[in-house]
Amino acid sequence: MVTPPPSWSIVLQGIIKSSGERQRLSAALGVTSMTLSRWASGESKPQKQHLIHLLQVVNTNQRPELLEALEQHYPDIQTWLTEDGSEHIPSEFFAQVLNIRTTTTESLRFWRISELVLKQALTQLDPNRLGMAVKLVQCMRPDSEGKIRSLRERAGKGTLPWTADLEHDVLFLGLESLSGYAVEVRHIVSDDDLRQSKTFPAVQDAFEVSAAAHPIRFEGRIAGCLLASSTQPGYFSQQRLNLLTIFSDLISLAFDKEDFYPSNVIELRVMPKPKVQRPILANFRQRVTIKFQQAMQQHQQLSNADIEQEAWQELEAELLSHHIP
Repeated sequence: MVTPPPSWSIVLQGIIKSSGERQRLSAALGVTSMTLSRWASGESKPQKQHLIHLLQVVNTNQRPELLEALEQHYPDIQTWLTEDGSEHIPSEFFAQVLNIRTTTTESLRFWRISELVLKQALTQLDPNRLGMAVKLVQCMRPDSEGKIRSLRERAGKGTLPWTADLEHDVLFLGLESLSGYAVEVRHIVSDDDLRQSKTFPAVQDAFEVSAAAHPIRFEGRIAGCLLASSTQPGYFSQQRLNLLTIFSDLISLAFDKEDFYPSNVIELRVMPKPKVQRPILANFRQRVTIKFQQAMQQHQQLSNADIEQEAWQELEAELLSHHIP
């Protein structure tokens, strides 16, 4: 009697039915189309790394069915996917960050360093592309009373279900957030499952299940935090928290010294929920355009960065005055 192929092989048969998809997957996996066909027929078994890679490269809408079928044959596959990757950051990467820090002009330094560090952090913290967002969250400038009332998501990178570039998905965060908590207590904080009620506050992103935040520090002062969010519960092992600490220290090189504030200046408030913020923040570009035109008419010498900062501060004030139930 011929043994039928395992159920995951049958799911794979459906996936590679299209010749275009079969060619795409074989190229992504570095195997031949014939090898894929043998896996699908049950003639041969893929190695562990090939199975992990297969789950990474199949279309997102096909992944849940394939993973469920694989779990029947490989009960440990979820453990494989969440195993810690390399705990060592390559020395070449450190050299690259330091080179940018010493050779890049001041106007470009923040974006070049933050882009590089966020990409590397995402690669090492989510090697199996299970779903993660890594965001740089910065303190807003002090208000008229000399106090910092909120943080702003300034840059970010993600893997599905998040978008690759999170720069334009901006929110203000305060005491209600894990980021705000990390900045207030000035050390790393993590939450294994944001879906459960906690003693400390945490606003939950649509895809976020577990998260960790590390303050960005210099000489005891704080510029913000590095926030990592995962679709997986309990994702932030001690090894991943150690990596987040190092990336947070590295990304501090993107900032100017005046971007760091003493703890007695930081008095965060509670910010409105994302669904309240987004319609208000949607007109940011329009505000900037109006301010730019006004500056031109009044012959004011303001840089784009100055005008944008003014617009952000106005939006912060508007959100702070918003009624929070």
